[in-house]
Order: sequence, then C-alpha cells, then structure tokens
Amino acid sequence: MKIKITAIVLSVLGIVTLAGCAAATTNTSSEAAAAKEETLFQASTINSLLAGNYDGFMTFGELKQHGDVGIGTFDALDGELVMIDNTVYKVKASGAVEEVPDTDTTPFAAVTYFDEDATKSLGPTASLEALEQELDKMITDPKAFYVFRIDGTFNTIKARSVPSQTKPYPVLSEAVKNQSIFDYQKISGTLVGLWCPEDIGGLNVKGYHFHFIADDRSKGGHLLDVSFDSAAAFVDQTDGFFMTLSPSTPEGTVTDADSAIDAVEK
Repeated sequence: MKIKITAIVLSVLGIVTLAGCAAATTNTSSEAAAAKEETLFQASTINSLLAGNYDGFMTFGELKQHGDVGIGTFDALDGELVMIDNTVYKVKASGAVEEVPDTDTTPFAAVTYFDEDATKSLGPTASLEALEQELDKMITDPKAFYVFRIDGTFNTIKARSVPSQTKPYPVLSEAVKNQSIFDYQKISGTLVGLWCPEDIGGLNVKGYHFHFIADDRSKGGHLLDVSFDSAAAFVDQTDGFFMTLSPSTPEGTVTDADSAIDAVEK
C-alpha cells in the first residue's frame, strides 16, 4: 500500500526539527523503509545546496542502496549527476562523461527504484516548456513525486554543467555563472527527471528538473532545453519520501530561494 506524501513530509520535517542532523538516518528500520520502491530517497536539501553546501557526505555505494535512477551533483559541485540503470555518471564542465566509483560522494541527490507506472508516446515537441506541458497529463496526484525517464533521438539538446568549486564555496547562483553550455543535435539518449509537488518547500525544486545522458554515455548535462519529433516517456509515481541531512553547514545564505532556483535551473 502506498503512503501519501503528506504524512512522510511531516515525518521528515519532524526529524529536521527534533534532531537537526543526519544522525536520524542511523535508525535501521527507517533505512529499510526508505529502500522500498515507492520511496524517493534524498541526500540533503536544495536550500542547503543553494547556500553553498557542496561537501560530499554520502558515498554512491550507500546511495545505490536506495535507488537505481536519479539526479544530483558531486563533491565540490564537480559536474552533473545522472544515475541510470544503477550506474552513476558524472558530466563534467569540460563535457567529458565519467562513470563514477562507489567510493565517490555526493552533497545532494534524489533517487528511487524505478518502477514504471505509466507510459506515453510523445509527438513533435519544440521546447522544454512544451515537453513539461505534455508530462503534466501524466501527473494524476499533485501531492506525489514523479520520476521520469524519456528515451528518444532528440533534434536538439541544450544542457549545462558546472565546474568544481573551491572553498570558501560561493552560493549556487554565483557558481553557475561559470557553467559550460552544450548544444547537441540529432542525439539519442535519455532524460532522467523529477517532478516535486508545490508544497515541497525548501527540500527540493518545485516542478520539473531533468538531466540528460547520451546512449553512448559520451555527452550529457543538466537540461536547459530540448526538441524532438518523437520520444517515449515512462513515469514512476513515488508517494513516499525519505531524506537524510548533510552534517555540514553552508557558509553562505540565500534570502530568496525561489529566485535563486530560477537562476540556477534556467
């Protein structure tokens, strides 16, 4: 039986309020619950990342115990993370793509065990905005999370990656000013994405967030725009949510999280 997200978010907020640290994740029964297929597992919060907390604290070996598909970033913000088929890839600011060992760490990631709930054949699509409008039709419960996998040959992909940062870390809106932009044409691959409900607050990005990886694993990045003639969309509705907090405190501050997210997402 699926547990509604409202109950799980309250539980997470309770952990944040009462514990204030990642020690709550040592509860083995909670970890076992988080590993269930109907749970989105998240390392840290988007607000922490926005404020410049780029210290990796969870290994990918540990992360893989909670999911086989997802997105995120790396220690020191070194590139864009795409997890697909239980393999983690790093898209570096140089454009190079590397398979990441289990010993590397992440400061922020969201993963789940992909359990396909619905599929949709997508026709000609001219932009990321148009794609999101089509995917809206697959969202049946606005209080749940949705993880998307979209396979196809794309006419255009506009993606980005961010270079590794050095301490003292800048806030994320400053770090992305040095991002690398990649423009790909006629490229086959997969979009891995996440849709979060409106009431997610400062835990993650509201709405859509996609990363791209090419079929040959040679190109990728955080998706900025896309167009295609046809593609296949697969979605996993994920009603549970479990989060572990970073043990580090960011040195920066963000006063307007929504504006900061707009700056880094687009």
